[in-house]
Amino acid sequence: MRLSALFQDGMVLQRNEKNYLWGYTTPQLQVEGDFSEKKFTTTAGETGYFEVELPMQPVGGPYKLRIIADEVAIIKNIMVGDVFLLGGQSNMELPISRTLELYRDEIHATVEPDIRMFEVAKEYEFGGEREDVFSGKWQVAVGEELLSFSAAGYFAAKALKERIGVPIGLIQSAVGGTPAKAWCSEKTIRQMGLYTAELDQCKEEGYPKRIEQEELAREQRWHCEANEAFGKTALKTGTVHVPELWRHGHELRDFCGAIRLRRQFELSAVDGECEVALGAMVDADKVYINGTYIGETEYCYPPRFYQIPAGVLRSGHNEIEIRLRVCRGQGGFMPGKPYGIRKKYSDMLLLDLAGMWNYEIMEVMEELPYNTFFNWKAAALYNGMLAPISKWNISAVLYYQGESNVDVYKSYEAEMRALIADWRTLWQKPELPFIYVQLAGFSDGETDKQGRGWALLRAEQEKLLAVPQTAMVVAYDVGDYSDLHPFDKKTVGERLALAVRKLVYEEDIIASGAKAEQAWWDNDDMIHISFTSVGSGLCVREGEAVVGGIELVDENGNTQKAQAMIQTLGGERNLLQISVPKDFSPIRVCYAWWDYPFEANLYNGEGLPMLPFYFNRIEKKYEGQDGKKNI
Repeated sequence: MRLSALFQDGMVLQRNEKNYLWGYTTPQLQVEGDFSEKKFTTTAGETGYFEVELPMQPVGGPYKLRIIADEVAIIKNIMVGDVFLLGGQSNMELPISRTLELYRDEIHATVEPDIRMFEVAKEYEFGGEREDVFSGKWQVAVGEELLSFSAAGYFAAKALKERIGVPIGLIQSAVGGTPAKAWCSEKTIRQMGLYTAELDQCKEEGYPKRIEQEELAREQRWHCEANEAFGKTALKTGTVHVPELWRHGHELRDFCGAIRLRRQFELSAVDGECEVALGAMVDADKVYINGTYIGETEYCYPPRFYQIPAGVLRSGHNEIEIRLRVCRGQGGFMPGKPYGIRKKYSDMLLLDLAGMWNYEIMEVMEELPYNTFFNWKAAALYNGMLAPISKWNISAVLYYQGESNVDVYKSYEAEMRALIADWRTLWQKPELPFIYVQLAGFSDGETDKQGRGWALLRAEQEKLLAVPQTAMVVAYDVGDYSDLHPFDKKTVGERLALAVRKLVYEEDIIASGAKAEQAWWDNDDMIHISFTSVGSGLCVREGEAVVGGIELVDENGNTQKAQAMIQTLGGERNLLQISVPKDFSPIRVCYAWWDYPFEANLYNGEGLPMLPFYFNRIEKKYEGQDGKKNI
């Protein structure tokens, strides 16, 4: 007998819904069993496949399931509660272990045995929809197992369990870097007429595996050559500031290859366990202190925190060495991160390593092309990671994705509408609640020279609120300009939980920030904007006094920041009054309209951030007797 890998000790079933057991055994064999002493029976078909409805159980547990066919299987510690599907890319996938800089003490004290998660294996498929899941295990939010949980998913589950009081199951089907197309069905891809050539190529027999093998060999050769270069004589020496990205005319901007960086430092005394924090580097690094290997990371995104073995640091003179491999130019060290020696798990640096470092160029190499990630291709993960779990009942989808669609934002609304419809069809639930996270703030280490691509994608995400049974979590305020994967997943999770409470549990609560509703001029050259969902009133971020994030744009594309005041309309603080600077004639007004809108600071009284807005045209004309002008 072979059951789906979902049927394991510790699993969570959806309350108040039909739940099914399925698998394979000897053809035509009777399958029977009991679920917490309630019996069930069925007969396997000609292929040996069987599927049977499980007897419904009250919320709670633990329950035991026994299945008898050509062998006996017993599954224990089953809970009945609410199950959520976690979908999307890396910010949903990001594990608790990557957020410990913020939540170490809280996580170490966590014991939540009624919160469980199953992670679906990251496997693509182009030949059709897979029937089942063959690997994986249910994990419990206790101890070491908790560290691999989706951070956003866990914090949402914790907030819901504290509020609702039922066991929470999470099924994580998320893969870093994936665009929306990877999670759409082949039928939808062809109906949209998007990515069809890509899909056809991926369906060619043997093509994906052949390309993967070729590119893996190419990548291994490149890194092997780069690593061997550290044993050669330096080609060029110089100094460089850490942290700093090698862009915008920097002498190392176009450098690809192997580069060694060194810095000497003095310590007066060494006691206790220490670690070195080295922010984030582009691209791959290997770190030594006093000649002893400390740690390494093979790609650019993860923050570097390397434990220093006892006896490596010494009183007096020390040296740190970084062997950096820059694959595609524009390397360097991400700003806004800690660089230095500190006590293990401490936030305070004992020694700051920011400043000038010596560098040696060991090898100049050709740029390493990006690999073809077949997980990112059209329909790949719908077939490989969604279809196999679609018989498992869920109460809602929690979805965090969009970073990989920024460059093709114009089709995002259409793709996501199709994706939501696909998932609802797959689960046979036309009104399956779909709750998604709007992109957090990120500007790839830039503040002054950041762009607006992420703002444009956020606007497409907001349009999806027109789809019934959807909700959006705003998150630009909990982003990090220098980290694609911001640590603050607790705020994101708690906002997801609020949206679940309103959309799924139908609680009468404010679950979203204020939304711009209407705007107009008055006779005093003031722009007024009114809002909905203000809750107990508009306010600025705690500790701040001035409204930020407002920008005016004239017909030539010139911009000016504008001052604004919160005012009361109809007894509520739901009006924003914006002063138009003299000698400036704006035709547009926007808020939080940057990749990383760090100045945006408007919230409702419930602490939820205002949605970004963009009024596209200001008409310089009066209407009626109230003296208003249209925007």
